[in-house]
Amino acid sequence: MDAATRPRVHPRPPGPESDVDESTLIDLRRIGRILRRRALIIAIILVCAAVIAVIAYMMVQRRYVATAQVALERTAEKVIAEDQVTPTVDPDSAAVDTEVQALQSPALIGQVVDTLRLDRNPDFNGHLALPAAANAKPDPLARARAIGNVFGNLTIKRDGMSYAISISFEATSPTLAAQVVNTLARTYVSGQVNTKSGATKRASQFLEGRLQEMRGQVLTAEKAVADFRAANNLFAVSNQSSTSQSTSQEALSNLSTQLAQAQAESAAAQARLSTARAQLARGKSGDELGESLDSPVISALRGQRAEIGRDVASLEKRYGPLHPDLQRAQRAMANTDAQIAAEVSRIVANTSIQANIASQRAASLQGSINRAEGKLAADNNATVRLNELERNADSARTLYRSFLDRYRQTIAQAGLEQSDSYIVAAARVPASPSSPNLLIFGAAGLVGGIGLATLVVLLLQLLERGVETGDAIERKLGLPALASIPDAATLPEYKKKGLPAPPIDLVVQRPQSLLAEAFRSLRTSISFALPHQKHRIIAIASSIPGEGKTTTAICLARSAAAAGVKTLLIDCDPRRRATSRQFGGNVKVGLNELLRGSASLDQVLVQDQATGAWLLPQRVDADDLTLTESGRFATLLAELRERFDLILLDTAPLLAIDEARVVASMADGVVFLLRWRKTAAKAAEIALDRLADVDANVIGVALTQVNVVEQARAGFGDAGYYYKDVESYHTA
Repeated sequence: MDAATRPRVHPRPPGPESDVDESTLIDLRRIGRILRRRALIIAIILVCAAVIAVIAYMMVQRRYVATAQVALERTAEKVIAEDQVTPTVDPDSAAVDTEVQALQSPALIGQVVDTLRLDRNPDFNGHLALPAAANAKPDPLARARAIGNVFGNLTIKRDGMSYAISISFEATSPTLAAQVVNTLARTYVSGQVNTKSGATKRASQFLEGRLQEMRGQVLTAEKAVADFRAANNLFAVSNQSSTSQSTSQEALSNLSTQLAQAQAESAAAQARLSTARAQLARGKSGDELGESLDSPVISALRGQRAEIGRDVASLEKRYGPLHPDLQRAQRAMANTDAQIAAEVSRIVANTSIQANIASQRAASLQGSINRAEGKLAADNNATVRLNELERNADSARTLYRSFLDRYRQTIAQAGLEQSDSYIVAAARVPASPSSPNLLIFGAAGLVGGIGLATLVVLLLQLLERGVETGDAIERKLGLPALASIPDAATLPEYKKKGLPAPPIDLVVQRPQSLLAEAFRSLRTSISFALPHQKHRIIAIASSIPGEGKTTTAICLARSAAAAGVKTLLIDCDPRRRATSRQFGGNVKVGLNELLRGSASLDQVLVQDQATGAWLLPQRVDADDLTLTESGRFATLLAELRERFDLILLDTAPLLAIDEARVVASMADGVVFLLRWRKTAAKAAEIALDRLADVDANVIGVALTQVNVVEQARAGFGDAGYYYKDVESYHTA
């Protein structure tokens, strides 16, 4: 039968029901027990790890970290209120992150390498056995390695959400660490100024070159305008493009006005002339002509003639035709008529002349108008081209003026460039190394030691085959734990001075000792395992040799006998006969002779004088004994049962001699021994299976050679765990 089917003599009372699967829980007590048990190994490993950590700490090269801090400029000074060639932009989060990347650029680090000549430093170029000479040629590979070394030991990060950037460098030399950080910060800040200075210089050179070109373009454009004006007689009093055209239009307008006036005057003159001629043709008098010609002279002469006519009429009434006054008056009137006729002739002639002059003036003005209209048309055509030339000239002048202004601004900015960042704090030479860190090495050693100790303990636990507690016996073998028999040499009272007597004698000489108490406990467990049998035959069995089976059998026999139980111990090991050697003395006849009938029971029995226990030994030099082939041994046991209360059979190891399980099956019960932490559980299972095959009644398991100190320290789940609490009840 296997562990699952083996009966438990003392089953645990059922506990309260729980929904928790205890198999899934971590057994902290078991872990604690393992740690206490392996405390020495763990301590050794931790000490070794600590020593290794200290040695590593002492051997690791000291490294120093220097840190500088730069910040982006948020408010730059403006000496002149002009836009810079490279404008200063208010920094934001993205700008700060960008500058962090810029500080890690290979080009910037390369400048630091070149400035400090790190490519010639063996610390930055592992291929240099000695520092390079000052006049040695630059090695591109050495420079690249130095840049990589600097980059690998450089740490640049933004300080929180501020505009500050921390630059840290780690090196074996504290001075060199500070030099690298400060050089990088200065190179970064000055590089921004140089970038702006270079941009200003390049802009000035570019603007200067362009100004030379545009100056020629302006001169060419203005000369083209002047030449075109001269060629087309387009001279204006102002710079407006439409002046010439406006002048021509004004002249044409004036000529048109004059022409209209001249034509009106000519028409009026022709009308007067035609009227006068028509009146003369009809024989009109000078009086009518005077009115039509509107001449003041004629009007005056007509008034004079009217007076003379009144005088003539008056004289005619008073005098006769021959009256001298009448004749003088008539002559005066005739003379006046002649003057009027002469004046009419003169006026008509003058009117004709004026009509001709007006006609000629109108014709002249018409010609002038025709010429002005032609000139205006030509000027209009020329003005289109002139406007184009003037626009080109104006554009060239405007562009030239803009470039000239920008050139003057750029020249004014030269020397006023400012960096977009500044050094907040320069790096100081570190006084103490940043690494190795003793705390880190200590923590690493501790963690490493704990990890290694865990692995070692885990490996030892996996490799361990033995059983150490009663709980483990019941869990693995399915049998009750009867007792834990200590190893007398591990008892604290015997550790320093040694054992005063062999264990088989200690149970008698030290009846209050823990060893004696263990055998009394075993005897009690046997009694309660077989409560209805007054005479008991108990086989002491084990799976392999060396489990303390003989010592246990002798001590149990002496303990029982000392308690008044009539006890017999039979040596049933036909090979070793250890009981007979240790307890029997010089045996002349023994079990061999008893079974063959050559000796009686009283002749072979040996009594222990100290306790009264009896021993049925074997003769040490006897031949091998077979106990089970004949029924004599079974018959002997039946006879002995009537004579003794307790019969103990010291059997051979079950895995060594097959006859041992048959002998065990003859007993009322079998006490199976396991050496504490030594006997493999698998070996015990095989031995128990063999006992089950012959229907042997295994009443329980006893642990032997238990180290009480270790058990008290790491044996939770066993009574020995509480040894310290009950130690005062036991004496040495």
